[in-house]
Amino acid sequence: MDTLDVYRGDPIRERIHESLPYGDPSDPLVFLMGPYRLLDPDYLYDEGGYSLPPDPLAPDGGDVEPDLIESTLRTVAERVSAETGATAFIASDVDIPTRTEVERDGLSDPGLSVIDQSVAFAKASAGNAFVFTKAGLTTGVGAETGAIPEYFRLRDETGRSRDPRTFKIFSEAEPSEDDSRTYDPTFSSASINEMDDAYDIRFGYFTSREHLVETLIAFVESYVEPLAD
Repeated sequence: MDTLDVYRGDPIRERIHESLPYGDPSDPLVFLMGPYRLLDPDYLYDEGGYSLPPDPLAPDGGDVEPDLIESTLRTVAERVSAETGATAFIASDVDIPTRTEVERDGLSDPGLSVIDQSVAFAKASAGNAFVFTKAGLTTGVGAETGAIPEYFRLRDETGRSRDPRTFKIFSEAEPSEDDSRTYDPTFSSASINEMDDAYDIRFGYFTSREHLVETLIAFVESYVEPLAD
């Protein structure tokens, strides 16, 4: 095994399952990546007082910070896990710290670089989902969307180490004005928009949190579970 298969002597796949309070160790894993925070205007403007932008993943009140999308991504992962035969998870719930966290918190663990951590989690998973919203801080998931397909050589049709159908980009969108069953994306990035051309990664669109859950479940049931090793 290489360094992306094990961490401190433990298989990373086992570490992921052991870190989660749900799922079965025999379940195929689905790595759910997305923004952890909203783009808060108060981060950008000193005068403050700006309202947070609307977002389908914005937390619904309670004790959670209003811009902390991480909490709702976790809920989405738990719901997908409950309604499929796979276990979905987000990176921050796994007991493998990044090197930044090691330094910040004074941990004794060696940690992994953020990209190595993401690639390791993707390698341990049977499916990988990248979520983009218009108002989310998507720098991290954007980097993952480049690094992970490159690691699996998805650009090379004859040398790929994974089936591109087990990867999917989920982008926030609005229903088309012509009332057809098509969508107009509200998130737009030239590099992300062309991932299908570069890596044969398909797109899915969602208009709400509930819709995202539904499309993720369909992805898992249609591709991840049937194609799992």
